[in-house]
Amino acid sequence: MTTHPAEILPCAAVLLLYALPSFAAGQDPSPPLVVERDSAGVEIVEAMRPLWGDSSLWSIDPEPLVDLTLSGGGTPHEFFRVQGVKQRPDGSIVVGDGGSREVRLYSTTGEFLGSFGGRGDGPGEFRGLQAIDRAGDTLLALGRGRVTVAAPDLAVVRTFTLAPFTNNLHYLGSGAILTESYSPGPQGNAPNEVNRHAEPLILFDLDGVRIDSIGEMRGTESYAFVRDGMVAGAPPLFGKTSHIAVLGQRIFRGSAITMQVEELDMTGRLVRIIRIPGYPLDLSDAQVAAERDARLGGFRPGSTSVFRRLAEDLPDARTRPAYAEILVDPSGAIWLELFRGESEQDQPREWVVLDADGTWLGTVEVPRRFTVMEITMDTVLGVREDELDVEHPQVLRLTRN
Repeated sequence: MTTHPAEILPCAAVLLLYALPSFAAGQDPSPPLVVERDSAGVEIVEAMRPLWGDSSLWSIDPEPLVDLTLSGGGTPHEFFRVQGVKQRPDGSIVVGDGGSREVRLYSTTGEFLGSFGGRGDGPGEFRGLQAIDRAGDTLLALGRGRVTVAAPDLAVVRTFTLAPFTNNLHYLGSGAILTESYSPGPQGNAPNEVNRHAEPLILFDLDGVRIDSIGEMRGTESYAFVRDGMVAGAPPLFGKTSHIAVLGQRIFRGSAITMQVEELDMTGRLVRIIRIPGYPLDLSDAQVAAERDARLGGFRPGSTSVFRRLAEDLPDARTRPAYAEILVDPSGAIWLELFRGESEQDQPREWVVLDADGTWLGTVEVPRRFTVMEITMDTVLGVREDELDVEHPQVLRLTRN
């Protein structure tokens, strides 16, 4: 079993850096952008300051290049609970629609080209659609522990079954699929405290044959509430969740405890740690109180609901999650979406960007109400919810100055 390195490793190299004599007159007193060292064969990259400073040199245009809700009519252009938006090598767009449980294909201009799936237990159908990915032009879709593999023309090639609590998959360039799972419910959790169970990372081939376990990730934090013989569970205030992203045969894993990402190879071996030391994550009493109030906002005053009691019982959080998502673009740049709590949803959606070599570039702001699902070299794909909560899968222009 792969163990997780400590989130805070010795910083001797950094301390030595600042122990050097004072800068001579005329020299730049700014710290270096990156400090690198090796520890037991693992490359450690520490990004000390953003290259861009306080401004962003990359931008996302809020005016969509393609809006699939507006590019046609009828049910193929109606969406609910979109589970993924991907771009195939030819530029066509794939959408996993959780409401209809379909995987739909659109041209580069938004014309509907076809779909597979639907509600049911038959070949290519889904009880629930959880995630999509692509292996070149081949499409992969996960629903309730079953994977559907579809040809470029959307014909269903095969289906195979994974563990029932598998909730995500990632295609690796070697013909393997990396799967994530989750721990169901509060059962087995220590009562009245925050729990976080390790969850396995397992490789399968495209026929569904298990290749190997390559370690684990720290699961999602949960709080088990036990009162009067009742057991209930809920995410804690500012609860942390681990995240996975892949690029080719490289795997990027993060626990969101600190601003740190670990890079693994196909065997699960840790090869690199990239982090921003000292990134501020502390929470004030006012922020914690506002988050608890947001949780309680859905209950009537005086309600005796067990879920209200659970929200009242949740322990205070000391730090916020470092990020809410990891994506890696084709250049190898790592994008980390800054976490926003339930009480912070009116704040801008921002992503910290680390270059492929670990340099901290800066922060990119995402247009309001837009959720990023994939990043290419010149576009960002995702879903925007309008003021009526209608979902708009869109392609936005990404400018890298």
